[in-house]
Amino acid sequence: MERTPVWLLPAALAVLQLAAWPGLAYATREHVTATSAATAVAVTVTVAVALLWRRTAPIATTGVVVAALTVAELGLPPDSLSVITVADIVMLYGIAVRRPQRTALTTAAALIVWQTALVAGDDELGGDFPAALAVLVVLYMGVAALGRARHRWYADRADAATRLAEAEQRRSRAADTERHRLARELHDVTAHHLTSIVVIASAAQRVGAARPELVAEARDFAVRTGRETLTALQRLVALLQEPGAPGPSGGLTELADGFRRLGQRVTVEGTHPMGPAVAEAAHGIAREALTNTLRYAPGASVTVRLTGTPDGARLTVADDGPAGATTDGSAARLGSGRGIGGMRERAAALGGTLEAGPRPGGGWQVDALLPADAAPVPGGARRPGPDSVIDAAVLLLALGAPAAGLLVALEEGDLPAGAASLAALTLIGHALPLAWRRTRPWTVLTAVLVTGWVWPLLIATRLLTITHGWIAVTGAGAEVLAVHAVARYGRRPALTWLSIPAVLGCVMSAVSVMLLLDPPEDTAASVPATFLIMAIVGGIPLSLPVSGAWLAGFLARRRRERVRAREDHAVAAATAWALVEAGAERARVAAGLREAVLRDTARVPEAADRGDLDAVVGAARTALDGMRGLLNDLRDAPAGEDQARAPQPTLAALPGLVDRWRAGGRTVDLELIGTGRRLSTDLDVSAYRVVELLLAGDTGPVRVRVDLAGDPLRLAVSPMPEDAGGEVAAGLRARLAAVGGSLTVAGDGSTEILLPAPRDGHDEPAPRDGHDEPAPRDGHDEPAPGHGHDGPAPPQRAGEDEEVATSPRV
Repeated sequence: MERTPVWLLPAALAVLQLAAWPGLAYATREHVTATSAATAVAVTVTVAVALLWRRTAPIATTGVVVAALTVAELGLPPDSLSVITVADIVMLYGIAVRRPQRTALTTAAALIVWQTALVAGDDELGGDFPAALAVLVVLYMGVAALGRARHRWYADRADAATRLAEAEQRRSRAADTERHRLARELHDVTAHHLTSIVVIASAAQRVGAARPELVAEARDFAVRTGRETLTALQRLVALLQEPGAPGPSGGLTELADGFRRLGQRVTVEGTHPMGPAVAEAAHGIAREALTNTLRYAPGASVTVRLTGTPDGARLTVADDGPAGATTDGSAARLGSGRGIGGMRERAAALGGTLEAGPRPGGGWQVDALLPADAAPVPGGARRPGPDSVIDAAVLLLALGAPAAGLLVALEEGDLPAGAASLAALTLIGHALPLAWRRTRPWTVLTAVLVTGWVWPLLIATRLLTITHGWIAVTGAGAEVLAVHAVARYGRRPALTWLSIPAVLGCVMSAVSVMLLLDPPEDTAASVPATFLIMAIVGGIPLSLPVSGAWLAGFLARRRRERVRAREDHAVAAATAWALVEAGAERARVAAGLREAVLRDTARVPEAADRGDLDAVVGAARTALDGMRGLLNDLRDAPAGEDQARAPQPTLAALPGLVDRWRAGGRTVDLELIGTGRRLSTDLDVSAYRVVELLLAGDTGPVRVRVDLAGDPLRLAVSPMPEDAGGEVAAGLRARLAAVGGSLTVAGDGSTEILLPAPRDGHDEPAPRDGHDEPAPRDGHDEPAPGHGHDGPAPPQRAGEDEEVATSPRV
């Protein structure tokens, strides 16, 4: 914020002051006593040294400056320290820039009182005291307003820097954020459609012999829901090409109707108005919670309650536990472990919270607090800001010189009272449009130029004489300020320079007309000569302040626009890159979705049409496996890396991995059995990643054996890598838990990794030595005690790595 050295201004003021007085006084042989000179030097040095702390301790510095200037005012000749006395204005401006508004106003008021006391002690003022007091108020309040305007400028730049930092942060997290959002959407499709197909079809298989009508109902449901699933997935793939996220389909009532058709007893209570973002989050949370009850508490009575709170809305989804004992836990195994995590993400994204857990009386409850959408808060009357104070000061400045001219004319008796009142009204009307100089600068300039012709009109009607024309000239400051306003705020900046010739031509024409209407005594000149004389005598001097005002306004405008354009461009560029990266992530996910899920999902209604429930369950499970693999990829892929957007490697890429290790000088022996078998995407990627992880853990010779012929798949890497820090074991636990794998010790003492692999995605996976236990409820690391959703954990297999076997799903 500060670009100039802190010592530069105090040094400049001190040098100028000592050069002006007593330096110049000695040079002109003015009588200066040694005491006065010493006092002047002491005050100047004291003020200059104090100003060195004006940024770090402005209040204390102001006190020192005021004390020193008081000594100078009382002990030195009048106006002797005219340069250094601006130090109090410097301090007020700095306080207004760097300190709160209340501090600035308090300082301004204190300085006004201090100066008023000094002026009151000057007996020479007499009747001019009110005018002097008014000038003090305008001066100090105007300086404070300028400081607050600069404070706002710095605050705007800080806000722009914050926006840029946020945009850069969004850019760096764009791909990761998009992955998480898409993971939630894919999980919703998985839970609401594919899981229900498996639940209904599996139940019909178990009781089909006793109740054959359920088999037909299950086939019809699989046909209908399978086609809905395929349509939803296709629509999601299409929406991945758009920047917006898929929105909720219907409200909570429609959502509950869909679950009632699946056999759930769902009751919806309460309503509360919500904005689009909150409504979408509430819909997604309710859908996930109801899907969990379908998995873990089939037949339960569920209550969805939406109520208003002082801060927003509260959504509660509670069930009373399963209607009967769970059967074989097949539905539980369908969970991906992301349900509650996804719900918490939805709530946290809006600044809300979510809690989920067992109810004291049995059952499960999800409780979400969602904030209200941001809305404009109606406020009362706004206090005048610094711009309003500055505009008032500018208006008073434009009226200052004409007011002084009128007072001089009244004191000398050259202007009658009636004519003075008329002249005052004319000058006020001439300057008054400046109050709108920020919003309508061209209109203000036009109004000022038009009202400038009122004075020639008064002379033409003999209400005023040419002898009073000099008073009109004192009002030319309004034209100068209007030109500055046009250059600073006017539309079409490239054309604002036209205000200069407009002002010069209009003012000189008005003065020339006044001279022609009432020429001075013993003066006679032709019309052309009068205009020429005024153009030379008046136009040249007037052009300097007018051109300077335009240049100052134009340069200030260009600087501000360049700063803001640079900031906006940086934010826009970061935002554009974030959109590009998010779009690339959506395209990658869409390709993976088509490859991993759509093909198997399309087989569900086809198998249902044939009446083959086994194929229905197998196809739905395979689609779920593909979806789970895609979800794992979305959750685990690091943001901002190019390889995160590349296709995930599978076992087909394993020879290439081994070749790279061999090229590095390492001895790696690879044995592949049963190549060419089609595996689910989840399993294929996980198998590759497991081998990759184990190869990276050591540098010695290693033998890799991959058997794809049976179920489960068998992977062996010998010797197992050293793992002093536990990094390999942690990564292995995550990979195996994600696909239901395990680590065992073979008969020869070697370590072997087993991965479940049903043939072609149709067959039920073979039992994995007691590891087909139900997974914990979605998002929970441990089963809820007393909930009744899960049975006891089966015994662990002998020789199995306990830490890997008992790790929760991730």
